[in-house]
Amino acid sequence: MYTIAKNVQSEKGKPDFREMTEEIITATLEQEILVGEIRPGTELVQVDLANRFAVSRIPVRDALRRLAALGLVTISPNRGARVVQLTLDDVREIYDLRALLECDCLRHAMDRMTDDDLQRIEHALAKSNLDALTDAWAEGDWFFHETLYAPAGRNHQIELIRNLRNRCRTHVAAYRTLPEETPRWLGGHERLVGFCRKGDIEAAVGALAKHITAAGNTLLETMRT
Repeated sequence: MYTIAKNVQSEKGKPDFREMTEEIITATLEQEILVGEIRPGTELVQVDLANRFAVSRIPVRDALRRLAALGLVTISPNRGARVVQLTLDDVREIYDLRALLECDCLRHAMDRMTDDDLQRIEHALAKSNLDALTDAWAEGDWFFHETLYAPAGRNHQIELIRNLRNRCRTHVAAYRTLPEETPRWLGGHERLVGFCRKGDIEAAVGALAKHITAAGNTLLETMRT
């Protein structure tokens, strides 16, 4: 059973639920999807979620729309809402798009990267290394990449990248592809930062392309088996 909300005591001593807002429902479901507790393809029934969170269907409906905007849920007039489920072809396409967008963003970022930016990137690298073996691995990974791309100043492009990464992350969690890949994944981050320190744009872009392609191939192979 999922934890619905924290019970608190009302003035009369009877259990009560803290008010569940659209934001809280969105954040709760987002986390459960991203760590694999709710698997790809799972139907998200509004009535069931409303009962779970002890709310009307309106904040649930709005939360599902937010999750759809994040790329985690698909909403169909006839089939309702489901956690995104990708085919092998979908995964190939998404990783190809990620390589195009992220390598381009890194190129722009390195053209504008300052010493202060490098300090922030090194801090993000250290945090990512610490988070790598915890449940916060994905947040640490995204914090590193977002910090790496931030000097580009291309906010719309970075948001597209985040959306694509979220779509893949549901499957990375569900298929448990991370643990055996952690050393390679962290080594890729270290190499990227090293090339950034040297100002070697082509080497950094090439390393990032390999990093993304390797991650995609690992997920595809796991999905096949």
